[in-house]
Amino acid sequence: MRHMHITGGSFGKWLGTWLGCALLCGALYPILLAQAGQPRPKSVDDAINEVKQGQVNPAALQRIARAGAVDAIPVLHQQFVRTQEDLLKEAIASALVRLGDKDRSYWDFLETHAREAVLSDAPFPVPFDTQGNTVRKQFSQEFLEWAKTNNIDPQAAATAQMQTVPAQITFLAMTGDQRGLELLRRAMASRNYLVQAVAAKGLAKLQDVDSVPLIITACKRAPADATALIARSLVFFNTPQAQSAAETFIKNREVLDELRKISSDKGADALF
Repeated sequence: MRHMHITGGSFGKWLGTWLGCALLCGALYPILLAQAGQPRPKSVDDAINEVKQGQVNPAALQRIARAGAVDAIPVLHQQFVRTQEDLLKEAIASALVRLGDKDRSYWDFLETHAREAVLSDAPFPVPFDTQGNTVRKQFSQEFLEWAKTNNIDPQAAATAQMQTVPAQITFLAMTGDQRGLELLRRAMASRNYLVQAVAAKGLAKLQDVDSVPLIITACKRAPADATALIARSLVFFNTPQAQSAAETFIKNREVLDELRKISSDKGADALF
């Protein structure tokens, strides 16, 4: 199969960020919830002040949502209206859902964009060698043909598939909301392995044991590099089937042991 060589370092940066850290970094993300009976961490108040000043960013939203800072809901409503960028609006909507906001419009916004991501027919941009390893700095011929057929610039399309699309499903998955179950299951058949990996995390956060076979099937079908990423979610299911499959698909023992430690210490809440 012929591939297109990609110049510049941006693509390698995307790949390193997503394929290297998309799941593991989420699992290692520090828990910022205040302990019962202790004052709320100052970082949460700082995050709320940042949002009040219009400095809305995913890190601040994450701190607010993890802390259960419901007093931030009114200002998040305001920023949702003011924000023009879709991904940032999704991040705000995700935080509001996690804070228990009852306005259905925020969930609907999240679901609409996540569904677009799941239903995308774009091939995965990155080719793999015969051992299932990622081929760096190239687009696959299948992806190039798809971009040409759809009259889309390959570089722009790759940015969407490696960054925007996985983020769209992430903002829904991280809510842990049961309303997302059907869509997360459907995402396990996505042509985008990063979407599969994030959806698997979402299913693990929901502790939907019935979805374990779907995750295992996705692992079996994926190239080796993608399989190792998708399979990390299996560690967070406390069932013999999931744990056995994690042993099979995660070849790096150090990674497996670290994930198991995180799962034991933090549980599924550590996934995002």
